[in-house]
Amino acid sequence: MRERLEQYLSLCESYQSSERSAGYSNYTDSMRSIEHEAETLQPTVERILRALDPKLLDDLVALGYSSPNIDSRIRQALGVLRDQDEWARRLAPDAPTLSADGMHPLMWSAASPVWSTRQYRVAVQQATVALSASIKKRAGSPLNDRELVQQVFAPDPPKDGQVRLHLVGDRSDRSWQSRQQGLHLLAQGAFAGIRNVATHDEAEWTEQQALEHLAVLSVIARWSEEARVVEGG
Repeated sequence: MRERLEQYLSLCESYQSSERSAGYSNYTDSMRSIEHEAETLQPTVERILRALDPKLLDDLVALGYSSPNIDSRIRQALGVLRDQDEWARRLAPDAPTLSADGMHPLMWSAASPVWSTRQYRVAVQQATVALSASIKKRAGSPLNDRELVQQVFAPDPPKDGQVRLHLVGDRSDRSWQSRQQGLHLLAQGAFAGIRNVATHDEAEWTEQQALEHLAVLSVIARWSEEARVVEGG
């Protein structure tokens, strides 16, 4: 990124030098040649500016007679590129961060192929599909999504022909009951409030929103992995 920005800045300076030499009312072959070279860099430079700070693109005009601000924007971008690591280290709040690749591997492996495209809602939706499929396979159930978890994580013993996924422990113990009820309710809430919205909503999510949703799914995936299969009858 630095190389491309410096290359573009050099073209800006060459253009301004040619403009001063020729007089501001004249347009020379040299200026035209510089403009043409800058055009090939323009898409890359705009992508870099957007990645560093989208505000750098506000009212930006390509290199030419009517673009007095582009060299200034390029210098600002170079400054951001130089100092952004220092900002992250010295200006960030002293708070823990949530690492996506530290979540349950099933959730991240399902979400990661789409995550890099910044389609965060779709990435989370892919994770819910993987979670439902994993639970369905373990329970051998014909149900899906919310109906699936509503049945298999229910704290009561399974009836004939039913299967439960119950956490390990004494069913008469209040702590076990709390944990199982938590898994039961959390899973239903996730498929109702995360999976359904991710599937049917068209609005894109921010990365932070998606990370929070993915964390909920990760908790469910870990708890369900700890559960044992209990068959009725």
